[in-house]
Parts: sequence; structure tokens; C-alpha cells
Amino acid sequence: MEQIKELTKRLIANSFKELMLQIPFEKITIKMITDHASVIRPTFYNHFHDKYELVEWIVNDEIIDPAREMFERGNIPDGLKHLFEGFCNDREYYRRTFDIVGQNGFGETLIDCLSKMFEEILGMYPVPPGEPDCVPLLARYYAGGLMMVIRYLVFDAPDMTAEEIMNQYHYMIEHSIYQLIKKDN
Repeated sequence: MEQIKELTKRLIANSFKELMLQIPFEKITIKMITDHASVIRPTFYNHFHDKYELVEWIVNDEIIDPAREMFERGNIPDGLKHLFEGFCNDREYYRRTFDIVGQNGFGETLIDCLSKMFEEILGMYPVPPGEPDCVPLLARYYAGGLMMVIRYLVFDAPDMTAEEIMNQYHYMIEHSIYQLIKKDN
């Protein structure tokens, strides 16, 4: 039963993604999604509250959740590679999702999803005595930075590979602003 539920969600998600490549988000209706997927409207609502929840489910299911699993196993390079490959492979779809603005805008949704992932991962490591416990702030900080890198990737670097952006991102997170502007560098 669970497998059928996942297949149905995937069918709806694929239908939505195909429509997003042709029609702006705000013009896509639930009826259009369900007609395109050859399911009835109640089927959509059995799985998703609205289009915004569907967008969030897609990015979590396809990119963030698999990357999180790799990070949790300590496989940071493969997790980052999966994350960047996901956005590279679906650049046009994600370019259009970034056009979703407002209260449920995609940029903010992506920050929330990434922040949750970072908070879970950072929570696996105890804060050393004497250090400030700023896990939620750190998670949000890194999520915001990663969202901007992803946005750069889909809008400003159409030919950049996942490996190239991963190398640049790795450099950025390995070096603080203080290290980059030190006079004796």
C-alpha cells in the first residue's frame, strides 16, 4: 500500500513538473495537474494540501532527503554531489520554481528545507563546553548561503557542472571571510 502511495505522489509530481516547464506556476491549477496525471482531484488532495506543498515535497524527495541520508552517514562529498546534480539536472524546473515568490516563495521554502536538514545534522554533534549553542542560527546561516549558491547555479551559471559548483562551494565553506581578507594572505 505504501508503495502505491509513493508511486501516486511521484505521478502527480512528474505531471506538475512537466506542466511547470510549459506554464507559469500561478496559472497551473490542481485540475490541470490531475488531468495531466490522469487521476481525479481528490487523489491530489489525499497526498498534498496545495501546489506549494507539492513543490516542497518534490525538492525534499528528489534532492534533500537523499543528500541528508548521505550526510548523516558521514558521506559529505557524495551528499553535496547529489544535491548539486539534482539542481543541475533539473535546472529549468528549478529556475521556474524560484519564480514562485511571496509568503510561500520557493527561495524561502528551500531555506526552510535546507535549514531543517542542517539542524538535524548539526544536532548529531554535541556543542563543546564553553561554545555558544547556536545550532538553529548556524543551520539557517548555512541554508541561506547554500540557497544562494543553488540560485546562482540555476540562473547565472547555465553551463557549470555539479562538480564545478561543488568545488566552489567547498572552497567557500572551508574559508571564512576573515581568512579571505587577511592582509598576510
